[in-house]
Amino acid sequence: MTSSLLVGGCLRLWHGIAAPPSAHDWISLSPEERARAHGFMDPSEAGHYVYAHAAVRRIIAELLHCSAEAIRFGRERCPGCGDGVHGRPRIVAPPAALGFNHSRSRATWLLAVAPQGQRVGADIEEIRPLNAFQGLIDTCLTPEERIYVTEDTDPMRRRRRFYRCWVRKEAVLKAVGTGLAGGLSRLDVKPYEPGPAVITVDGPGNGRFLLHDVPLSPGLAAAVAEELPAGWS
Repeated sequence: MTSSLLVGGCLRLWHGIAAPPSAHDWISLSPEERARAHGFMDPSEAGHYVYAHAAVRRIIAELLHCSAEAIRFGRERCPGCGDGVHGRPRIVAPPAALGFNHSRSRATWLLAVAPQGQRVGADIEEIRPLNAFQGLIDTCLTPEERIYVTEDTDPMRRRRRFYRCWVRKEAVLKAVGTGLAGGLSRLDVKPYEPGPAVITVDGPGNGRFLLHDVPLSPGLAAAVAEELPAGWS
């Protein structure tokens, strides 16, 4: 199952739930993707990975008018450490100006595509109990975010608030290109403000990003961040 929506006027999103992968799903992946799939200890997780990555390839292939197998992905260098392993994903071939990012949590997946090539980040998470919940609040959130999460006394709502912070942070840091190494506790993603938020990131990969919550089912938290052009107000 796959659905699509438009966010912020130009950012296109697709969301789906993985089904058992077909033989064609496996064939459409790169050798590196197939090797990673075979590395999962849990067969269901391997299946979710294969289906989600094949779905991403099919969607991007349709946008680029090519076959899913023809797409070659690579990585930008991390603006923080210069490593080419964990930077933002990019399309190596065929030539394309699209910016994209995708995320998966078990069977659910989310793809964000920026047609104009701006930096974009996406994150989706299933909302579930966390063994180290208080520790994550203390180490991953800013003081303002901690107040936002802990001021609600209902355990389920508090958990939802935490996940809202988490996916917002992931989305911004994936758009920047540093990933979680960019510093979760130093990035305030303004969950206490209604509607989309403008987040300014200083340091490596600096820029301004428009951050959107993605409304999905009650059991999911998701967010996308897109880079704003210079002079945007």
